Amino acid sequence: MFTQIRISSFFNVFTLFVCLNFIFILNTAAQDKNQSVEVNYTYESIDVPGVDFLALTASSDFGDYAGFTKSADGRKEIAFTLINGVFTTYDFPGSQKTHFFALGNNGVAAGHYKDSDGLYHGVVLDENGELKQYDFPGAVQTFIFGISDETGALSGNIVDADGVTHGFSGDMSITFPGAVKTYADFVNSVGVVVGSYITAEGTVHGFMRAPDGSFTTIDVPELPNLDFLFVNAINNKGVVIFRAKAVGDIQRSYILLPGGIPYELRFPGSVSTVVRNINQDGSIIGYYDSADGRRHGFFGRPTTKEMSDYFSNVFNITLTKGLNMLSLPLSSPKPMTAKSLAGIAGATVVIALDADSQRFIGWTPSAPDDGFPIEGGKGYIVNVPQTRNFAFVGSHWTNQEENTAAPAIPKTQQAWAFVVNGHLKGKSVFDGYKVIVRNLRTNSVITTSVQGNYFAAATADLARRSVVQVGDVIELRIIGPGGNVESQTLSFKVTPENLANAVLSVNLDSIGQPSKNQLLQNYPNPFNPETWIPYQLSQDSPVSVSIYDATGKLIRTLSLGYQSAGYYNSRERAAYWDGRNAIGEPVASGTYFYQLTTPSSNQTRRLVILK
Repeated sequence: MFTQIRISSFFNVFTLFVCLNFIFILNTAAQDKNQSVEVNYTYESIDVPGVDFLALTASSDFGDYAGFTKSADGRKEIAFTLINGVFTTYDFPGSQKTHFFALGNNGVAAGHYKDSDGLYHGVVLDENGELKQYDFPGAVQTFIFGISDETGALSGNIVDADGVTHGFSGDMSITFPGAVKTYADFVNSVGVVVGSYITAEGTVHGFMRAPDGSFTTIDVPELPNLDFLFVNAINNKGVVIFRAKAVGDIQRSYILLPGGIPYELRFPGSVSTVVRNINQDGSIIGYYDSADGRRHGFFGRPTTKEMSDYFSNVFNITLTKGLNMLSLPLSSPKPMTAKSLAGIAGATVVIALDADSQRFIGWTPSAPDDGFPIEGGKGYIVNVPQTRNFAFVGSHWTNQEENTAAPAIPKTQQAWAFVVNGHLKGKSVFDGYKVIVRNLRTNSVITTSVQGNYFAAATADLARRSVVQVGDVIELRIIGPGGNVESQTLSFKVTPENLANAVLSVNLDSIGQPSKNQLLQNYPNPFNPETWIPYQLSQDSPVSVSIYDATGKLIRTLSLGYQSAGYYNSRERAAYWDGRNAIGEPVASGTYFYQLTTPSSNQTRRLVILK
């Protein structure tokens, strides 16, 4: 930790203001900057399941985020927003990469992109969700790092026609006196701009620019051989966030405390941590790298030393490629769900055993919700596509047996857990629908309910015996309310990729919408005295079913009226015949024929009455 920051008299006055308003909980025993002063946080990892690179750079005051990630093929960095839990990526057309570094409370994101010639331009995601280029007037290159919630003014850096770098805020260019390069990262709502500058000798310094135009240098003289020092953010309380890197060291992030004391900020258990922003309530956001090379976003909430210590325990987890059994080792500050566990673990699937029904339930990243809660003292099955090495951060369990907070149990080579999931399309609602999944090789059957339009059917063998193999044919049937079948029987073959991810994902289109008219076999058959005649319609049409005896004589016509396209196979929907003729007399035993008639087709089948 550094013991001195060189600041001007203006900053001393400003620091007094900060001291009176500083929202963090400090060690009250500290009487001057030479004594121990601490900032305390609880940390929460912010992850998106299926995304291994999430560089969180900006946040709103409402818990929304922006930053940059990588494209699906991993070759390109692209921007993202995480608004109300919805992850959306953005790539400026023709760019080499696109980054967001700012997010307003109105949902407007901003950053910059690199064009095909290697030049940078500002980019703004407007309220309509459209990317628009922004170039500072007269600039050759524009880099956006901030956006004002008060005025909407942008801030960042520009490169002029002479190749000189300046900061900017709104329509104002900013140059630190005597600097060869000036970088501006952020302006708060009271008009204080923060950034960095480089002198002719090549030394780097932070700065603050007051609304009256005066500058203040922020220096860290006791840090030798600086590669850089970048001041990234300041909130309305005057609390400053900066990052610095010494030669041969990793990049480190700091918060500037009252009295000029910097305090290093680091996500517990991380390899490296970058803090990019500070909110008005003192919370911080940024990203960190875990030991397995993945990048995670994080949120830090200011708290008491007691709470910080309580949730500061670190438990390192190693998951081997494939299926693992995992028990939550620590209690996190924010309750975990299947979604958050999948995010931090990089899992393709999370499976739990429901204690009440004694059935397995599954969650995958394509689910429309956060899934089931992750609780201490319970085991969960997770599948990871690569070896994972990351840290859980939280408190020791106080209401669970110690041996339940166990590390991961390595997988065996068998595919002993598997999920079949997907989305149904074809209707506006699927309330009361079920999906029946059957493995034709093992004849094992799973029935699961549809939530919204999503389903996930999970199975596992806790003795770690195989439940599925490559080449297995998985058969799906969709059952609507009242037991009505709502689709043809659908078949899918398990591939090596399915086995590696422990999930078979399908999209089931045209549910409830047959591709052709079809008359199906009556049931029961033979029957006495009643039977049901199922059929399906590809389009809305008038429908009737006629019954004939073996000589071709018409026995009875069941006029079903004008029917909507769909499946009519349950007892509530199929045509019903009570075994009587047109005048209500029971017909004799024997073979009869029934015919489905619509304007576009006629189909006939045979049935048997046996008395």
